[in-house]
Amino acid sequence: MAEDRRQLVEVALAVARDSPWLRYTVGGGTPEEGGFDCSGAMHFVMKKRGLAPPRSSAGQLQWLKDRGRFHEVPAEARDADHPSLAGLLPGDLLFWGKRDGGSFRIHHVAMYLGREKKDGLRVMINSTDGRSYRGVKANGYGVFDFRLPVAGSASVFVGYGTPPGIAVGAADGS
Repeated sequence: MAEDRRQLVEVALAVARDSPWLRYTVGGGTPEEGGFDCSGAMHFVMKKRGLAPPRSSAGQLQWLKDRGRFHEVPAEARDADHPSLAGLLPGDLLFWGKRDGGSFRIHHVAMYLGREKKDGLRVMINSTDGRSYRGVKANGYGVFDFRLPVAGSASVFVGYGTPPGIAVGAADGS
């Protein structure tokens, strides 16, 4: 993994390690507030790494789109092995939305961490109220299973992208 990606992932994990029990808090953006909402967590982590992201999940998605760093995932993708996710790398932001007419209203953002060594399952880090890790639901900032919504769900996985300021390539720094 490229050094800048590794550092971003390490910052995200350090926040969880150094500030345990950060609950999901609507509008929360720092550990001092007692918790994060999803975009507040990603904003805090990226700022701590020296990046300059917008505060909202929709703003973070637009930030990627404006710089040509967003990869849309088709609605028919039902698992993380879908070909449209082949370029997904640790440190990339993940976005979920709900249909609002012909477009999506972005409602969740997380950061992809990769596959766990112990079982090869994909994981992400974020602040949430209700996602799970290995079947155990939780509330707060931490590591969770990365899964795409099931068919017919109100939520849709919209896509992913590399935050501006982090190299796009995997290990070559490109």
